[in-house]
Amino acid sequence: MAKTRRKKNEGMKVGILGGGRWGQALARLAMAAGNQPFIAYRDVKPPQILPSTDNPPEVAEQCDLLLVATSASETRRAIQLAKPGPSNRVVLAGRGLEPATGKWLGLVVEEECDAVRIGALAGPAPIDEILNGGLCAGVVASPFQEVRQLVITALHSSRYRVYESHDLTGVQLAGAFVPVLATALGLASGLRGSGVGMRAMVLARGLEEAGRLSRALGGDSSTLAGLAGVGDLVAVHGQAGSPYFEAGLKLAKGRREDGPLPIARALVTRARAAGVELPISEALVGIYDGMDPLTAVGELMGRASQMEHR
Repeated sequence: MAKTRRKKNEGMKVGILGGGRWGQALARLAMAAGNQPFIAYRDVKPPQILPSTDNPPEVAEQCDLLLVATSASETRRAIQLAKPGPSNRVVLAGRGLEPATGKWLGLVVEEECDAVRIGALAGPAPIDEILNGGLCAGVVASPFQEVRQLVITALHSSRYRVYESHDLTGVQLAGAFVPVLATALGLASGLRGSGVGMRAMVLARGLEEAGRLSRALGGDSSTLAGLAGVGDLVAVHGQAGSPYFEAGLKLAKGRREDGPLPIARALVTRARAAGVELPISEALVGIYDGMDPLTAVGELMGRASQMEHR
């Protein structure tokens, strides 16, 4: 496969699958790092100004590195359309689990194409701030050093710091857990009589249960305390205005139409198979399934005392 990797003084060509606002934000970060973004889009209208095509295989052919900037539910289709090959490095920049199947997005990539060197990018990335030139950071996880180095070359700049991790499982898990915990924080904020103490408890205990599942699956629980976990949750999603936080506020009022139920259910299923308890995630699923929120809180508060970390 012949590729146009870079031209003199123009940096590397960075492939981006997904022409939405997140894909455009990643393109801006690639440009800030001195590189050339090339976006594959499916919309009728191409991204403004940015180099793009409605022919995804063209991006896979011309770019070694492919950043997948679609939603988790659209990742499989994006890979099917782009058809990455063995020479492509595919880095997932979305939520870590496919909602319909509960599979890791890395596994989805392996199922749908011949690419074998895979990574994940996560962290606090407020899209509006990135598009307006704000400063932020992310973490790229992969067992392959060349994948991590390609992402650093593609995106690291004075605007966006890129840190490395070997913990692909932990970063993907953090990506899946953040919307669940953000929704739980929104729910806690919307319940009658709740306060800072309850929100702090949901945050701390939610991260603890995520860490337990990470360890059980072979990940590093400290990843949840980093950019992919606490950073993403506290800075971006765990506050008013975030779609997941707002879904939690609606849930407190009995409105169950929005939120990360498929991801939460997939996490609970995976945890049960691993013999891990996820009390907060299980309670959230129960509320979506019809349980009264105050009843769910009462059950959580009525659990027996135990070690804080186990």
